[in-house]
Amino acid sequence: MADFSRPPSEVLEQCLSKGYVGVHIEQGVPVLDRDLNLQHDLVSSTLSSIVSSCVGDGISAGSKVFEIRSIPANPDQPAAESDNDFWILAGNSVSDVCLVGGVEVRNFTKLRYSSQKLPELTTPDPGQGPFREDVVYLDVSMSTVDGSTDKDLLNRGDIGMQTSVRLRPSWVVQVAEGKTEPPAQAPPGHTYLPLALLRRKAGNPAIESQMITDLRRTILPLTEIERQLDLMSRLLLRPYFDPDPLRQVSPVHGPASTPVTLSGRNFNVYAEDMVKVFFGSVPAEVVETTATTIRTLVPKGLPRVTRVTIETAGGSVTSDTVFGLDQGGERPAFRSGAIEFTPRSGGKDVDVTLYGTNFDITSAVWFGTNAMAEIVRLVPEGLVVKVPGGLLGQVPINIATAGGVTTTREPFIVGADPEFAASGAQFTPDTGRAGDRVRLSGRHFDAPPVSVFFGTLSAEVVSVDDELIVVTVPLQAVGPQRIRVMTCVGSAVSDDSFTVVSH
Repeated sequence: MADFSRPPSEVLEQCLSKGYVGVHIEQGVPVLDRDLNLQHDLVSSTLSSIVSSCVGDGISAGSKVFEIRSIPANPDQPAAESDNDFWILAGNSVSDVCLVGGVEVRNFTKLRYSSQKLPELTTPDPGQGPFREDVVYLDVSMSTVDGSTDKDLLNRGDIGMQTSVRLRPSWVVQVAEGKTEPPAQAPPGHTYLPLALLRRKAGNPAIESQMITDLRRTILPLTEIERQLDLMSRLLLRPYFDPDPLRQVSPVHGPASTPVTLSGRNFNVYAEDMVKVFFGSVPAEVVETTATTIRTLVPKGLPRVTRVTIETAGGSVTSDTVFGLDQGGERPAFRSGAIEFTPRSGGKDVDVTLYGTNFDITSAVWFGTNAMAEIVRLVPEGLVVKVPGGLLGQVPINIATAGGVTTTREPFIVGADPEFAASGAQFTPDTGRAGDRVRLSGRHFDAPPVSVFFGTLSAEVVSVDDELIVVTVPLQAVGPQRIRVMTCVGSAVSDDSFTVVSH
């Protein structure tokens, strides 16, 4: 029997209510058991709170501990032997633990619910409906172990008397019949954890496997928690360039020592001296850093075209936009006041002739912000290059030489104009009411943004792929209407007319 000047749980509760977190014992005064006990209880309470808040309650992955199972029928014993009863499974090893309120709880013995000597479970009453739901939950508390249970606490090898007691987690599996959750308020010193939900048939005393839903929560091991925290840190703290490539690097060309502004986010999550900038693989001087911008200087010794990389303690990111180095000499220039290139549009691997001066075979050419083009040959009028892949819509063409970088005034259109199918097969049906769906057939439709018009009235686009568009007939449309499809590349008008009939 434990003998305390005051119950330790009462002292701890009073201490926590006042916001105390520790105890310092003074010299030259009587040492009270409640002060020493409080030292231990404060540490234990704090650790349990941290574990409960940061890790949570539950079982380790794959553990069977405290799993609720049905008791299979045994032909050698009466069926009533398993009525209103179930198995409570044990763990397979010492590492099979269940955390409840920050306390490790173990079960090394498979046992029946009925062996706990609790009130017997009842058979669901048909008068209460076809089914009854009962929640099974773990009730955990701390029990005191003294010399009557553990003889080692009697100190018979020296002073021959009990000087302390031990605390041990105790548990019992409870069932709240007709409830889907454990009681909202546990008694002081008790913590509840849901284990299973039983959906029992009315009038049936047996608890069958299909009636049991496992409610045990799986907690992650520390290694997995660390991995997920690292992943979250990388996602939340890593640097990013602006999603608009045209805003990432400004200006996009210049000689060595040119001030350049990089735009994005998460540039200064950590100390500024941890921010590094590279043009290609060449480090650059960082002049100033904010959360969304970095001011840097173009380093010497760069190749003609490079991308820019930012490194912080949160990770690294490389620009979509390329930077062109001006190295002196005659600056390249597209033809002024005339056609800058032919053809005006085309797809991947189409040859495009660039017209201008001061182009050479060592030039670097890219479409858009970073799609590098293959140079085919040098011609008297300029350069012939191939359209790179991965592009769609209107993009500028850029060329860099030793003399600098220049960009076309007009965009090149990557892709092909949309086309309707042959007359008679351009859309189905060919008549309908406002609000009906119509299927348009052709090719080169999938170049967003895609717009469809019945005459001058805009139609709702339901779905788009390269050869099919599904649209809804505009509400105001009446009579025969030719249909126009517009993409980022161009437009097409049907030869046939769709007839909108009245309701």
